[in-house]
Amino acid sequence: MTRYWVYENWTHKRARIHRSECSHCNDGRGTQASHSGRNDKWHGPFSDRRAAFTAAERLKQEDTRPCAVCDP
Repeated sequence: MTRYWVYENWTHKRARIHRSECSHCNDGRGTQASHSGRNDKWHGPFSDRRAAFTAAERLKQEDTRPCAVCDP
């Protein structure tokens, strides 16, 4: 079963929806070895696509869309 995550970045005012197996998501761990949490946050996991998109919209970031790599 595919899970979904939402990546939020306050500095860049954006949110991206990812499949958990996406190389940019890594099941909510991202691509960095460590995570400060000062300018971003992973939300999830969500068990279905619709829930992830709803959560992303609620964040009200200027640039919200699906990941171009995994295309959830």
